[in-house]
Amino acid sequence: MSKKTRLFILLVCVLCFLVATPVLIAYSMGYRVDFEAMQITATGGIYVRTSPAADQITIDSKISQKPGIFNNAVFVQSLLPKNHTVSIIKTGYYDYSKILPVKEKEVTKLESVLLFKKDILFETLIDEKSSPFLPEFQQKKFVVKTSNLYYSTAPENATLTTLQKNTPVIKNLVAFETLNSNIIWLSTDGILWQSDATGRNPVKLALNTLKINKKGSYKIIIYGQNIFVNNNGELLLLNEEKNNLDNFASQAKGEKISPDGKNIAYFDGGQIFISLLSDKTHEKISLYKANEAIGELFWMNNDYIVFTAGSKIMISETDYRGNVNTIILPDTYKSPQIFLNQQESKLYILAQDTVLVSEKLVP
Repeated sequence: MSKKTRLFILLVCVLCFLVATPVLIAYSMGYRVDFEAMQITATGGIYVRTSPAADQITIDSKISQKPGIFNNAVFVQSLLPKNHTVSIIKTGYYDYSKILPVKEKEVTKLESVLLFKKDILFETLIDEKSSPFLPEFQQKKFVVKTSNLYYSTAPENATLTTLQKNTPVIKNLVAFETLNSNIIWLSTDGILWQSDATGRNPVKLALNTLKINKKGSYKIIIYGQNIFVNNNGELLLLNEEKNNLDNFASQAKGEKISPDGKNIAYFDGGQIFISLLSDKTHEKISLYKANEAIGELFWMNNDYIVFTAGSKIMISETDYRGNVNTIILPDTYKSPQIFLNQQESKLYILAQDTVLVSEKLVP
């Protein structure tokens, strides 16, 4: 081999090294060529965790992974910054599919996915006295009669005298709720008050006055520091800094706060909305919309709700990124009532005087 040939080979090797080195370094740092945009870009990843563990998790119908025996999560990296479709399957369970955005140098997390059986087991509740639909099951310490607040017939009031039971604790109110050892109530003149458990030492919580309709519907909802008033279909939130009831949602037939107190789901007609309580703008995000009226709604955990829409019973995730996954329970009941026991994680259904109870829904 001549000297010129050896020199040429050396120069080619040096050139290849100079070209390949930055490419390999960029590749190892997560950069890829986006042929659609014809540019080099940083990549991201998607982390998916399900319960129970899935049989297969696929990204964009190309990258498929199966969770390990002792792990119900997968992590896929080196994804271009754009929308990606996550598909999750498990034999005997409803499929799950979601479109998620991936950003440069970030991991998009989908870590609260619940997979539900296609054939959820329901049994007839034999002990009728344990039915959550009985009035005594939902009985509170106090009860409203003719616009006055009295002690109820709840077992905790068994030691009270007849005089105490027949004497109003608070007069002239349309709604109440208890908070620790206090009572929060809305008076018939439209003022929100707080007192101790005996109705003494009342304090005004809001300076503005609501217009009370004698035929209207009123409700107080409390979770942590959040005090809501459903003012005949208008949802108001107490602003403790300004001592004012501010508009939260113009229309809300019913509402429920998530177990962790971070979100509130509310509905009107055939629409369900969700709002983040820490968001001062009170942005409402549409979660579900249909022609059937929403009847009842319960949080299953911090990420899923169960509700009735007409004669259908439905379960929906509250992750509103991309599409929202919703399933319909196979059996159709006429005007069903539902109750979700969060401690047992079981769904109770009252249909045609029969109470059914499900197997455990949340692992």
